[in-house]
Order: sequence, then C-alpha cells, then structure tokens
Amino acid sequence: MRPDPDAGTSVIEPAILVIAREVTSELVARGATAVVLMGSHARGDAHPLSDLDIPAISDAPALGSVLRGGRLVVSDSLRPNQVRASFTSVAQCVTYVPGWRRAVTLHDPTGIAAALRADAHAWDWNTVGDAACDQHVAAGMTGLAEEVHKLVAALDRRRHWTAAVQRSVLALQLAGNMAVRYRILYETENELWDLIAARMGEQWSRAQGTAFATGGEAFEDTCRTALMLYALAPREALPLLSVEQLAVVRHACSVGGYSVDETPRH
Repeated sequence: MRPDPDAGTSVIEPAILVIAREVTSELVARGATAVVLMGSHARGDAHPLSDLDIPAISDAPALGSVLRGGRLVVSDSLRPNQVRASFTSVAQCVTYVPGWRRAVTLHDPTGIAAALRADAHAWDWNTVGDAACDQHVAAGMTGLAEEVHKLVAALDRRRHWTAAVQRSVLALQLAGNMAVRYRILYETENELWDLIAARMGEQWSRAQGTAFATGGEAFEDTCRTALMLYALAPREALPLLSVEQLAVVRHACSVGGYSVDETPRH
C-alpha cells in the first residue's frame, strides 16, 4: 500500500475538526512536534460516542484521557522510535500499522508524522517475520492453558464471577492470537471478532457468539463454549507448537472436556 495523497482533514466532521485543532494547539504548546488523528474519526465511521484518538509525537507527558468540547479525547505521547518499534512488535503491529496508515495529519512541520505513515504503508509481515509470529501464537496458546484450568475450577466451585471473567479472557484473547496466526491486521477491535469469525468458519463463529452470550444462552453454556473455542484454536496452530507446548495444550483441552485432535465431546 502507498499513502493516499488526498487523505486529510476533509474526512473529519466539522465539529470534530474544531475540537481536534484545539487539542492540537494545546499539544503543540506542550512541546509536540507532530499531532495526528487516528481511529474512527480518521476513518469516517465514528459513532456519536466515539472518542477522539489524537496521539502526539512528543517528549512531554501525555495528555491522557480528557474532555474537550464535550467529547472524550485520548492523547498519548509517543516518540518516533516507539512508533517504529510497534511496527516490529508482533503484539502491536496488528493494530498500529493499519492505524498509522489511516492517520490524518493535524500538525507536522518537520515531516515526522508523514515519515511514520510512509513506514506503515511500506510495512509487510516480513518486517516482523514468520518465526516471531509463529512463536507468539504458540506461546499464546500455551499461556491460555492456565485460564482454562481457572475456568473449569470456577465452574466446579460455582464461582460465577470468576468463571465469567475467565470465559471472557479466553474469548477475547483467542481472537487476537488467531489474528496473528492468519496475519490479519485490524485497525479497531470493533471488527476483530467479525474478521476472525469469517476466517475461522461457521463452527468458530457459532461458538464465539455463544461464548459472548449474544443469543441469551445459559451462563454455563457460555463458559463451556469458551472452552470449546480453546480446543478449536490449537487445531489451527498444531504445526507451530513444540512437543512440550502441545502436551500443555492437549492437557488443558482435556481438562475442559475437549480434544485438540477430535470432535469435541460436548
């Protein structure tokens, strides 16, 4: 992908642009060398309650989360090397790269924001490498085995709050892990679970919906289906797991009542 030379403030709603410019002036006064708008307001698909994501290239302390013009503004202070490091981080590149590709420049007298945006457009998965991605997926699957054990124990002890948390941890983190497995970038988590459902197929999509109780399912069913998701995910990642990692994952699946290698028993 290459930067769109026509991308700019024209995509921003006038009332939002007023706030963005006021925040930009505030950030520049605090020492920012560049300011950009990212997220839904930069893409043009914002909801009335969407926050304004306005990061600054700056050494000054972050503005953080503040109200400006009756809107929530979130502004982090970043250094150029931090942004570039996010492009080489397996955990961060999936969101940072598409975010910077769509960033709208609000202030950039030195051209650093333009350079970072160009780096994002020049990025591809070779920047982080297959080995790093595969290791990330394998470590993620193995690490989530602990959450499986916690969920099953919570259900056994009828600790529903704990079970609800562990169910959500599994459903939330498995999708992010599968995004790396299949090299899927997502600018916003609002679209992550739809993208993964489309990639993984009907069985995953149904299980994910049940785990999130989107159809009003019984509580224990949502928890059991989160355990099913955990069993479905490693089937997509078996070649990436070491012998020891595979033993951990298989054991966790068994604890949850499922098998990595067979049709779920529930």
